[in-house]
Amino acid sequence: MRKIIFTMFSILAIATVFAQTGKSDRSSLSVILLDYNDSYSAAVDNVFTQVSLDSKYDINKIPTQHIRINERRTKADPDGDYYAPDRTQSIQTFLNNNNIGKEIVSYLFSRNNTTGEMSTERIYDRGLYNVSDQNILESQATKRGLEGLKDQGFSLIGNCHLLVLDYANIRYEYKKGNDKGDYYWYATPAAYLFKIEWNEQLQNQLFDCWIDESTPIRERNSKKLAYGKLNVPMKFIIRVTDDSRSESTGIEEQQRKVDNGGKRKYRNEELKENAFTNMIFKAADYLGERIESKYESFQVQNSIYATHPIRAKIGKKEGIRVNDRYFVYEHIAQSDNSTKLSRRGVVKVTTHIAENRTVATGNSPTTEFYQIAGGKLEEGMTLKEKTSYYINLDLGYRYGELEGIYAGLNASLYATRATDHHIMLQVTGWDKAVTASIDYGFGLRCNNFEIYPYIGAGLDSFLKDDDESDADDKAGKNNAWLAQGGVRLNVNIYYPVQLFGAVEYNYLLSEGETYKEKKISKDRDIQGFNLCGGIRICF
Repeated sequence: MRKIIFTMFSILAIATVFAQTGKSDRSSLSVILLDYNDSYSAAVDNVFTQVSLDSKYDINKIPTQHIRINERRTKADPDGDYYAPDRTQSIQTFLNNNNIGKEIVSYLFSRNNTTGEMSTERIYDRGLYNVSDQNILESQATKRGLEGLKDQGFSLIGNCHLLVLDYANIRYEYKKGNDKGDYYWYATPAAYLFKIEWNEQLQNQLFDCWIDESTPIRERNSKKLAYGKLNVPMKFIIRVTDDSRSESTGIEEQQRKVDNGGKRKYRNEELKENAFTNMIFKAADYLGERIESKYESFQVQNSIYATHPIRAKIGKKEGIRVNDRYFVYEHIAQSDNSTKLSRRGVVKVTTHIAENRTVATGNSPTTEFYQIAGGKLEEGMTLKEKTSYYINLDLGYRYGELEGIYAGLNASLYATRATDHHIMLQVTGWDKAVTASIDYGFGLRCNNFEIYPYIGAGLDSFLKDDDESDADDKAGKNNAWLAQGGVRLNVNIYYPVQLFGAVEYNYLLSEGETYKEKKISKDRDIQGFNLCGGIRICF
């Protein structure tokens, strides 16, 4: 989260990632917006109508695209704090009263509203597209062969989902900072996920009212009446919210640049519209990632196809991306004849991602992975997606010339199967000064261990005394610039928890006038060696 269905701004998050477990269980999605019939309704709707849906997802285009809400978009508590109201019950009531589930079924079978005729072409195509190589190999031994795989498309009906998006509390306000301000868009969006409640009884009812070219004329009216009585309920799955969504327009920032002799790049109205669009899409991205991390059916699952390197038959069809994270499990037999999943390792995706966006042939390409934690992995073990935010948090202590409590953020990115790139933001604080630096590292990695040299630059700053003015801070007189280099080590305890340690050397580049005076009285010399260590949490 990364990590969330639209191609614009990579809104993978709305649809999230659909599962393929070796069966035809690919999920499909419809999207509905809550409509408050106010001044923002057309603007929100316009954002979604301007983009195209990503073809790698099964999208169900249904007639109902809005749910009218007879309430104000703005909702605040007695203290004046805005929040996303829980509309689960009213949405579910609307969906079931208006039989939205049947709209989805009608789309899946391309039902003609006038004649009542239906076709299995769309769902058969989806079934064929979704089957795995294992399905292909098994079907070749059956009497019906590949044609039998088409029937697996019917299992996709039960995996039809509907996402309802609510952009509550949209407002445009000016926010004043310490000495600068700007205009912002705000909202408290929410997403609601529902799923068709499909069962054998409903499937039999559907067959009883099925009309196609071969259906006798005398039966058509009765079947049309029967279809009119078909009710497809939808059940609530999950609700997620974002109570702090905001997006700066940059209007005042641009004006400050103009006042300092710069050129105007955008009209204010363009900045306002762009910020609104960004807020809508970023909110959808965030909410989609939240749903993906909480709803297991939207997480990719498969099995290890081969080792050395680790490979699996998933790829771009499932939305796989470089550095996506998967936990590896083994099924362990229990004394009561049941099985349980036992985690055996953690892997991430390399740049070798399979182009598998075609119907399976029995010899589909594979995506390669690299291992970051755990022991020996074997063919057949289960891969299960775990949302990764590509950020690690370090907490510890620094000893030496820059002694103090240490905190850091570290992004580890794939380079080769045995190496990673590392971007680090490091901060150390004590009672009178703070040191901050940004560093780049590159080095070796194996299953539970990585070591890499790094270099960077930083700023050491004395905290302002009570008798000092702000002028020294603004002029940089309280600061000193430094360069640093070192070697860092990370070791797994039990992933995602690690131990880290580093040895480094800091070199003083320059220092302000006030800093020179203070460092003597405060006995601080930042040039020299440091050791640091602590706990690392991988997100």
